[in-house]
Amino acid sequence: MDDGNFDVIIIGTGLTESITAAALSKAGFRVAHIDENSYYGGNQASLSLDELVQWVDTMSSSQHPKYTSVSRSAQIPSQTKQYSICLSPSIIPSTGPVISSLISSGVAKYGAFRLLERVGVYKSGNIRSVPGSKEDVFKGKDISLIDKRRLMRFLKFAAGDFENEKEFEKADKMSFADFLSDIFSLKDDLHSALVFALAFCFIPTEPAVPVLRRIRRYLRSIGRYGPSPFLVGHYGGTGEISQGFCRASAVSGGVYILGRRITSITHSSRELSNENDISQDNQSACHYSLTLDDFSDTLTSHIIISSASHVPPHLSHLAKHLGGSKPSASLLSVARGIAILNQGVIFPPTNTFAPDEEEDDASTTSSDPPKTLAPLDAGVIVFPPSSVTGGSAESAATAFVTGEGTMSTPSGKWILYITLPLATPPTESTSAEEILRPYLDATLALTTEPPISTVQPKLFPSKSATLSPPEATSPRPLFTAFYIEHTDSLPAPENSSTQARTYIVPSPLAPAYPLPDLPDAAATSAEAAFWETVRILCQAGIRPKWNQTSNEEQVSKLDEEIKTFWPPMQGDEVSEGED
Repeated sequence: MDDGNFDVIIIGTGLTESITAAALSKAGFRVAHIDENSYYGGNQASLSLDELVQWVDTMSSSQHPKYTSVSRSAQIPSQTKQYSICLSPSIIPSTGPVISSLISSGVAKYGAFRLLERVGVYKSGNIRSVPGSKEDVFKGKDISLIDKRRLMRFLKFAAGDFENEKEFEKADKMSFADFLSDIFSLKDDLHSALVFALAFCFIPTEPAVPVLRRIRRYLRSIGRYGPSPFLVGHYGGTGEISQGFCRASAVSGGVYILGRRITSITHSSRELSNENDISQDNQSACHYSLTLDDFSDTLTSHIIISSASHVPPHLSHLAKHLGGSKPSASLLSVARGIAILNQGVIFPPTNTFAPDEEEDDASTTSSDPPKTLAPLDAGVIVFPPSSVTGGSAESAATAFVTGEGTMSTPSGKWILYITLPLATPPTESTSAEEILRPYLDATLALTTEPPISTVQPKLFPSKSATLSPPEATSPRPLFTAFYIEHTDSLPAPENSSTQARTYIVPSPLAPAYPLPDLPDAAATSAEAAFWETVRILCQAGIRPKWNQTSNEEQVSKLDEEIKTFWPPMQGDEVSEGED
């Protein structure tokens, strides 16, 4: 570190902050990135089992407003360093803001991904695969011809530019569930699968328009990298992606300081009438000074970027809240559970992928030994409301399974993430473990392979067929942790001060995002923070390090020089990113 002076100081290495840091560093600005934790990722971190245990113990013994009802099992399995466990797990659509950022920034070369194998709906002890493509619908022998036509009509509508279609005219006044039943006549189990497992709705009353746009993004992701629209990041997913963007920032000159507590943040006392008064001649007037515990240098910058929870009260009048001061999701808290299993979840095969002519040959192979069902390595089980005894009657829960193929567990082990949005605010007595235990038990009942004679259920059978042994005989997890995650504390209303607001607070990431949506929301929030930062720095006459000339004409064209979120990659970066 040269003299401790930076253009921007970013506090926290969550996904939003990490993408912002990489973009600003690549644009040529001087960035210092700080995190009081000793690991990258913030609230989306990927931790080893040792680190997770330490995190749980710290949160359970503190009064942290972000996490409550934190608990874990006493016994800890071996090989703790070989686990990568994400605090905020997610899957990634194959098209969207975060994939674009991974590719355009070259960060994709720092990580690895695999396709999500399956998405299924839980009902009466069964998992039913969800038809999400034309191929699924055509091969489904257990869907009536009428329902196939209705489903195909909806999928074609949802994947297209439906805003100009007549079916869309009433969408803004309907819930998505009502839209499916009233406009496309889709009902019963097929209706439930589309609402909760294709659209990843939390509640049946979610409005139709945003859900339709979400589904369109999912459907348009099919085929880009394979038959699944979703990718699963290796080594814990979201946290590893955050670290990749931090690495890209460091390569471009970003300075990183982890594991140091912030002891003070001060701002120049000289007041400016507005942001336009910031100029090259009075840059000292807008300096922030930041000191760290056990760190001798004082860091200074023109701008600070952080979440609302890091804004000191005495600097709240300088905060510029992007995207409003309220979280975007209506469900503010989620109950989360993490379980380590030594048996994988079994997704029963469907009969929708066997052509008719293959059935004629079944008798010739009847003497062949039965095939062993392979456990799921990367898949999602959706529990609609009231689908599990003792579970929520209001919200849908998801169980996300990752195994050895995601590079997040040792051989023969699996991580199960359970997420349940809370429709009502939790109280002090609310227990995350009690809320999530029914879903854990139901999933554990699917880890023992069912008898071969019972593993041919229809996709949406009219009668339930139990595929798994009773829950009483289900295996026990090797380790569990439970907690409730709340939204970041809301900032105080912005006052009417005319002083330049140079403390940027990106749009908050609410915990209750649909499983595929948090990474894209973070990338969108990061881009907004990037452009706001560039705007303020340009008005201050602060130039990227690759353009330190004092030529006034070039300074006036600085806005024009930064035209894209990510600058074009060099030849070696392009070739590495394509490998």
